[in-house]
Order: sequence, then C-alpha cells, then structure tokens
Amino acid sequence: MSNSIYQFEDYKSFFNHWVSSLPKAGHGEYRRVALALSVSTTMISQVFKGEKELSLELACDLCEYLNLSEEETEYFILTVEYRRSGSEKLRRKFLKQIKERKEKAQKLENRLKKGNELTEEQRAIFYSSWIYSGVRILASCEKFDDAEAISRRLNLPRNQVQKVLDFLLSYGLLIQKNKELVLGPAKTFIGSSNLLTVKHHQNWRLQGFNRMVQDESKNLFFTGPMSLSFSVAEKLRQDLSNLLDEVYKVVPPSASETTRCLNIDWFEF
Repeated sequence: MSNSIYQFEDYKSFFNHWVSSLPKAGHGEYRRVALALSVSTTMISQVFKGEKELSLELACDLCEYLNLSEEETEYFILTVEYRRSGSEKLRRKFLKQIKERKEKAQKLENRLKKGNELTEEQRAIFYSSWIYSGVRILASCEKFDDAEAISRRLNLPRNQVQKVLDFLLSYGLLIQKNKELVLGPAKTFIGSSNLLTVKHHQNWRLQGFNRMVQDESKNLFFTGPMSLSFSVAEKLRQDLSNLLDEVYKVVPPSASETTRCLNIDWFEF
C-alpha cells in the first residue's frame, strides 16, 4: 500500500496510520470498517484503541476490506498472530518471521526501482483493465491526488482505487512529489504485435460505448461506413497516422488539466 504495511510490525499501528492518512483524517472509517466486518463500532475501537485483539477470521476480512495483496495479507495476519501469542517463545518465532518478510519486501522494492520498463507480468496487470491507465492519467491532473477524489470522479470504490494507486506508485508509473501525484518515469508502451494491445483497445472501446448514452456535448462520436477507392483509403489512413503524430507532439508537454480518450477506428470491411 502507499502507506506500506512493511513499515510496521504492529497491525494496530499500521491500521491507525492508514486511517489517519485518509481524507478528513479518516473520520467515520471505524464505522465503515465495522459495517464491512459485521461487528460493532465499539468492538473496532476496543481493538485499535485498546487492548482487544482481532481474531484471525476478522483479520482476514479486514485485509480484504483494505484490498491488501496476498503477500501483504499474509504479513498482516502474521502481525496479528504475533500480538495474540501466549508465550514469549512463540512471540519470538513470529517476530523472526515478520522481520524476514520485511527484509524480503525491502529487497523487492529496491529491485523494482532500478528499472523503468515494466515486466510482462506487470504489463499484464496494467492492461487488464482501463482503470489502471485511467487512474494514472487522472492522478496527474490537479485536485486528484488521493484515492477519495479519484474514486468520486470515476465512480469507483475507494479501496479499489487505492489498490490501483499502490500498484502505480510501486512500479514508478506515478510518483509522489510535494504531496502531489505526477506521472513517473516508468514506460507502459506496448507494440502492435503484443496480445495486450488488443485488450487495451477493447478496454477503452467499452468505456466509449458507456459514454455514448450520456449525450454530453463535450464528447464526440462518429461512425461513418462508406465506399471509396483504394488510393483514397490509403491516403486517409496515412492522414490519420500523421494526425496521431501531431497529437503526441502537443499532448505530452501540455499541462495536465483534464482527461480525454481518443479512439479512432479505421478498417476495411
């Protein structure tokens, strides 16, 4: 997570730090967690402000609510087991495992920071849904520097957006700069021969379909079946390619103020 769980050996400290980092200092978050876990708000307060401990079952449910990865979930549950330990010998055993996992996570983080190219596995995740590129682009715009603001704009669950943000930050697709999110150095480009390219096109075409029914004047959709000569068809294909070249000459240096998606379908049928 953006507030890395591996910074903490105590699950209560981690959770309370995470809550305090939310908009409005996490006001009302205990109540939302209680509803998600089907327990009372008093019980959540007794755990995270008192001496009561989470059961392993509730710990697992909380990890799901926080959208922790499988590795993060295992680490979180390990810290719960550490706190619940009934003997010093068992506590030492769990603490040793906690430190080993922290060290492993740190080595992985350092290794990921060395390169700007995503691995095939990371690309597969990034192109699995339009949300990854959508959140990345929107986060580069002013006033969209946290999961709460992005989730409201995209009408997505905040926890889902936070998980995507954590991925983007972890692999350099976004970076935190003076409390603002900006595009990072990592590259997401894939060639036309890559199977993920088709998935990328499909993801955004589906978003286009969803927007068509909204009938907003700022959007533009055009479908124009036609018959024409081979020479004109080739000329138009080249003109469209040139247009795309011009688009990407002016887009990258311009300020990130709004978001748009350009889809051009041009094919022989």
